[in-house]
Amino acid sequence: MIKRLIVLLLLLFCTNVVYGEESNILEKVESSARSWLGLIDSGKYKESWENSSALFKLKKSESEWIKSITATRGSRGAMSARYIATAASGKSLSGFPDGEYVVLQFYTTFPEKGLAFETVTLAKTQNETWQVAEYSVK
Repeated sequence: MIKRLIVLLLLLFCTNVVYGEESNILEKVESSARSWLGLIDSGKYKESWENSSALFKLKKSESEWIKSITATRGSRGAMSARYIATAASGKSLSGFPDGEYVVLQFYTTFPEKGLAFETVTLAKTQNETWQVAEYSVK
């Protein structure tokens, strides 16, 4: 009986530790994504490129990024609200080298275009931070 109780307590403790770590990672990733999205929301497109991962910068030059994000976001107006829809993690994503990634999807409302679906892919860097590796809005 005591052995079963000890095993049950250990199981509960381990489950809480794992859940706590996952929850903490999601908070860090979501905070990084929202901070980066805040740059875009305020029209700081150059700064958003500068604060992106090396993977992001390899896919688009600064001028290409500013041109595409201006066209994509400029017509939508200011962001009204943003709600996280989904979160997923993986070590292998199409178009990226193996690593640690989290893909966050947001429902975002804009006064000019209504509801949009934003996808932000973040990559874990060597110094254990999370930076945006890809962004899209539909």
